Amino acid sequence: MRVPVLALALLSSATGCEGGSAPPATPSTRGPSSAYGAYGPYPPPLDAPPAAWPTAAPQGAPPPSAGCGKAPTRSGHLAGQRVRVASQERTYSLRVPEPYAPTTAYPIVFVLHGNGGNGAGVRAQMDLERHGSARALFVYPDAVGGGWDLDSEAPKNRDVAFFDMMLFALGNTYCVDMKRVFVAGFSNGAYMANQLACRRGDRIRAIASHAGGGPYENNGRYDEEGRLVCAGKAVAALIVHGVADTTVGTGEGDKSVSHWRFANRCGGAGQRTTPAGCETLGGCVQPVVSCRVPGLGHTVWSEGRAATWAFFDAQR
Repeated sequence: MRVPVLALALLSSATGCEGGSAPPATPSTRGPSSAYGAYGPYPPPLDAPPAAWPTAAPQGAPPPSAGCGKAPTRSGHLAGQRVRVASQERTYSLRVPEPYAPTTAYPIVFVLHGNGGNGAGVRAQMDLERHGSARALFVYPDAVGGGWDLDSEAPKNRDVAFFDMMLFALGNTYCVDMKRVFVAGFSNGAYMANQLACRRGDRIRAIASHAGGGPYENNGRYDEEGRLVCAGKAVAALIVHGVADTTVGTGEGDKSVSHWRFANRCGGAGQRTTPAGCETLGGCVQPVVSCRVPGLGHTVWSEGRAATWAFFDAQR
């Protein structure tokens, strides 16, 4: 089945808390996987395909973080962090637990802002540190021009490379639990979280998508049923969407749920869970939770912050 390439346009709002590109009209779900190994000892060039990434540890063994045992010079909130991606210098801020234990492997949480926003803004907007500041590293990247590249294929995508380089640099500096790499995002950032989960499934343990959609690929491979075929394993997913969201419609969130339901081979009966409005899908290889929130527009759900941290913290 051939999936046509559609014209994509970023949604935007006056507040800069926008949506993402419009995905293909076909169901956005995942087909067979092809793993490409654990996180390697060095980053590949920007145009290297996933198969070119080296394997740092035998399959099934936890990949080590080279930063374990190193004592960092600073902790707390570190603004103005920089990493070079190809010929461009990219920025992000970082929250390091206080006190920081160099021999403790910490989960790492990347938090992606909406279109027109930045890392500092989404730090306050998502407020995940309130729930896990002493137990994880939090990373707040800045997109070029305020928006994430959702459309370029992974080997040529500057933001996929940005994620790779941040993970590499932080893993070399801090003691990172490479089995517990998480990505949360709002709106355009939620689309990017889903895109990264599809493209870097062997590095990401779970995502939390708030008011977003995806994953999709303009030039990607779809199976005969119109399901997107992603590289790597399926990830755990929390999908939160407001029923009253008129910027990114609920159908976009439904497509994300459909994707991760198929990817994780969910087949059992769902079960209502907390907070109210959330359902844990049954029989899934990795947990999939869908939250449809009555009356919620295009904003971060007040209860979604605690739910996001609880979901990540439960993935061991």
